[in-house]
Amino acid sequence: MNTKILTVVLPKVSVIMPIYNTALYLREALDSICNQTLQELEIILINDGSTDQSQNIIEKYAACDPRIQWHIQPNQGQGVARNHGLQYATGEYIYFMDSDDILDTTALQHCYDACESKRLDFVFFDAEKIMETSAYLPGYNRKDKISDKIWKGTELLEYELEQYIFSASCCLCFTRHSFIQKYFNGFPAGIIHEDHIFVIQIHLNAQKVAYINQTFFKRRVRSNSTMTNKFSMRNIEGYSIVCSKALLLSQQHPEWSSIIDRYLWQTLNAIIWNAHRMSFLEKIETTCRFRRLSFNKYITFRHWLVFWFKRSHNLSQKNKEKE
Repeated sequence: MNTKILTVVLPKVSVIMPIYNTALYLREALDSICNQTLQELEIILINDGSTDQSQNIIEKYAACDPRIQWHIQPNQGQGVARNHGLQYATGEYIYFMDSDDILDTTALQHCYDACESKRLDFVFFDAEKIMETSAYLPGYNRKDKISDKIWKGTELLEYELEQYIFSASCCLCFTRHSFIQKYFNGFPAGIIHEDHIFVIQIHLNAQKVAYINQTFFKRRVRSNSTMTNKFSMRNIEGYSIVCSKALLLSQQHPEWSSIIDRYLWQTLNAIIWNAHRMSFLEKIETTCRFRRLSFNKYITFRHWLVFWFKRSHNLSQKNKEKE
């Protein structure tokens, strides 16, 4: 009796895409993944409780492309959706994609080839913005600011922080799956800014990282998104959890403390600056929270002054103009 031996070929890349009410942009995002020149993909779509037409679009694409699998969960945020997707991932590498953005169709091939040829833990690249609102967001272009050498992760993170070019977007990273399994315990649930802790942790643990000097990603900047909504207590809550986790890493790994201190200094001062338009009661709550979490030592007196008095100054100026 002849016995056939079946060889199971694992996908080279698992693309994990959380989806929440992005039907207007979802087809463009899916097309950019399905049409990748690297075809050996596993495309994992997590519907995070969408109430628009997203699920209909998901099912239509899945019916035409056997590489797509989809799962539905109650709305719990991107972090939980990404963790959910990781449970199903079998690829050699992981790429996290946002459902309203666009990825260059050659990106995954370039990233895969670089990681395989140099045995990298992860690679990262740049993005450009598609502006649908007048809201300001910092750029994602690090061209001519980072060399193409192979970096140790801690060395790279220290350099990025020194040059103020660190980007905490997991959509700009292409990471070895086994490396994630070894060093990352999952995205925090129910918060925004959850990808900060992922990007910090992969930097701190990586032995070999490289920068690809290409703008592969198009980030859509639209109104009523996480990135452009008015700074609020939801931002404070998300950053508080992320920074607390970073502080815990510093305590567990004293060799990382100087790098994490610099990250906390930059992040917390930026938070306080952006939070100056919050209400008086929210400012009191934020101040108490930061004191309780031992964040105050990272925040400069100047930034506290802006936090407490800049809004009042602006309002007084407006009142003078009305008189």
